[in-house]
Amino acid sequence: MRNRILGTILLLGFAISLLAQARQENLLLLTDRAYYMSGETIRYRAFYQKPTESGDADWSRVLYVELIMPNGTPLKQGKVSLDSATAVGTIFIPGGLASGTYYLKAYTRWMRNCGAEAMSYTSLRIYDSFNEAALPVDSTGWETVPAAKLLKRTLVNPDELLNCKIKRSIFHTREEVVVELDWKEGEVPLDVTVSITRAGLHGNQEYFGKACQSQEGSNPLFLPETRGLSLTGQVVGSSNGVPAPYATIYITMLGAEQDFFCNYSDSTGRFYFSFPGYSGSRDLFVSTYHPEFPGLELLIDRDFSQDVPQLPSYMVPFNDSLSAAITEMSVNAQINQQYYPPKLAIAEQDTAGEFLFYGLPMASIDFNDFIKLPRLEEYFVEVIPQVAVRKSHGIRRLVILGEHPDLEIYPPLLMIDGVAIFDLEAVLAVSPRLIERVEIVNAPYIRGNVTFGGIISLISKNNDLGFIDLPSSGLLVNYQMLDRANDTSIPSRVKNPRLPDVRNTLYWNPGVKLAPHGRRNLSFYTSDITGAYEILIRGSDSTGKYLELRVPFKVE
Repeated sequence: MRNRILGTILLLGFAISLLAQARQENLLLLTDRAYYMSGETIRYRAFYQKPTESGDADWSRVLYVELIMPNGTPLKQGKVSLDSATAVGTIFIPGGLASGTYYLKAYTRWMRNCGAEAMSYTSLRIYDSFNEAALPVDSTGWETVPAAKLLKRTLVNPDELLNCKIKRSIFHTREEVVVELDWKEGEVPLDVTVSITRAGLHGNQEYFGKACQSQEGSNPLFLPETRGLSLTGQVVGSSNGVPAPYATIYITMLGAEQDFFCNYSDSTGRFYFSFPGYSGSRDLFVSTYHPEFPGLELLIDRDFSQDVPQLPSYMVPFNDSLSAAITEMSVNAQINQQYYPPKLAIAEQDTAGEFLFYGLPMASIDFNDFIKLPRLEEYFVEVIPQVAVRKSHGIRRLVILGEHPDLEIYPPLLMIDGVAIFDLEAVLAVSPRLIERVEIVNAPYIRGNVTFGGIISLISKNNDLGFIDLPSSGLLVNYQMLDRANDTSIPSRVKNPRLPDVRNTLYWNPGVKLAPHGRRNLSFYTSDITGAYEILIRGSDSTGKYLELRVPFKVE
């Protein structure tokens, strides 16, 4: 009980401290282009500012990015790591979309406390040459916000602060181009993204988002993910919906790379788990137990926001110049998909670990080493000296024997194939023929803020949990962890002269940093497509300046 109270006090104290601080986070999402075709990949970079009052303390460490329709319907969703100032990633555009205006929606879990308006939206135009449909037109919605304002920055004249030079204004196909950047400010560094595409494909993107309105005195529903990706929710009574305080929540990460997490709910039944370092899609078995609440239900928060935005959807213009650009972009995209399919991250093949999360057990009893007994209880009585079966008031319980006095105070963690089981009678009813071995940890074990009187871990022969009835409160959740790292760069060139080079984006560098009075050269190669191109540089310094610089050139 002392550990439960301490954990709850820490959690409540953290929430109260958050209320005393500024709630606002600033976020701007920039993409390599404004125009895309179905089946292409969007490359993005987030400029992020945590609340100023947080000081050096960690704040949000996960960025949620969604490709959505104007009405908020998600088409693709992802989660990427967010450091103190930036995040980069990619998101794939599904095929067969109706042509029209779409948006990248970006937010942190903390921003969800303020609703849809506090999130950041970046407009995109997506076309599909094989789909004649277009999105419905509705120009009503929120007012646009300048990119600089989303970051609480001041838009400045870039010519006064940044020089961007190229040797000529006209280049040949497949020729190397060197871009010289010269940052004139002598006090602070500059952080920018650089994108180079055909002229017009950068377009004029629109941004949406408002400052979070402070709600003094209210408890935040979503806490910032200071340690990485999290799973949150609430434990309530299954019959009355009343929150269950100080219930124990167990999470088993299934699969070859198995892990186990455990924690208490707070005084309102809320719970919080952090999963730093995990990526891809994971199956989680989540269950809960409280000796004073026989029937419990788990309510797990949705990981992505369900708030519906009010974003405009514009008419698709088809003037001659735009139609030609879309046609060329469509042909290029199809050729690239044919010759250079996207290299998406491939899930690593997990190999079964030698040990479970608790490592090397103090004892491991293999049932094949003994004569076959009819009941599992007899194995605990006859061949497992580290465990005793005791009975009090008609109720049986298992106790791990050892030198530590805490083994008598705290109940052991009882598991089958890494899943916590609370019903001892159900475990003892499992057929011994289905169990390969029992592993024992005969010392107090702490997981999260929960202390166990050791661990009794049954391992089945076929990883089928011995066909035991799982806890009634249990939920099997397929949870999306962080996106596996994709290569966000653009191939610099196609070296083989017999293969076509028809890149729609020639160059994308999301993190170009220049020191005070710093100079830096960037290089890229032109493609086989002749015509007008544009270098687009966007970014800011630490003093509140935001700049955008466009440099045109031609390829003949």
